[in-house]
Amino acid sequence: MRCAKCFSWPGLLAGALTAALGCGQGKTVKVEGVVNLDGKPLPAATVTFVPVGNGRAASGRTEQDGSFLLTTFRTDDGAVPGEYKVTVVVEKPTDERFVGRDPNTFTSKEKYEARMTHTPAAKKKALAAKKKATSPVPAVYGDQKTTPLKEVVPPAGKVELNLRSGAR
Repeated sequence: MRCAKCFSWPGLLAGALTAALGCGQGKTVKVEGVVNLDGKPLPAATVTFVPVGNGRAASGRTEQDGSFLLTTFRTDDGAVPGEYKVTVVVEKPTDERFVGRDPNTFTSKEKYEARMTHTPAAKKKALAAKKKATSPVPAVYGDQKTTPLKEVVPPAGKVELNLRSGAR
């Protein structure tokens, strides 16, 4: 029988931390790819790898050329090995004037307008506009239950997701 003074606090802490983090937090594998819609690069899309079964999802945002890198724990670290369903969605930003700009370059008027986008009334208006907006990507690709896209990590090479605008 061990005494309380002989108890290994670092060992207990390491065990508790491991239990708290849970499974599925193994090493990641770099995953890069490209998304095309009807043969053309799809910019500003969010690509999400949803694990089949237990695990941690990975996601990335496409660049102008349709390319993306996945992130699970740290920026561009990839995805944990396994099987995934893949979703692709495009959401319009609420105010494109502020996207991709350094806030330090805003005029006083732009700073005020940017702050006002966070009011309850502005959020309600943005939500209504978002509901009316149509995405160039068919809804089938945006739902993990209906998406036909599947990938295995580690991939055999660069992931290429070819979407069709007429998909159902």
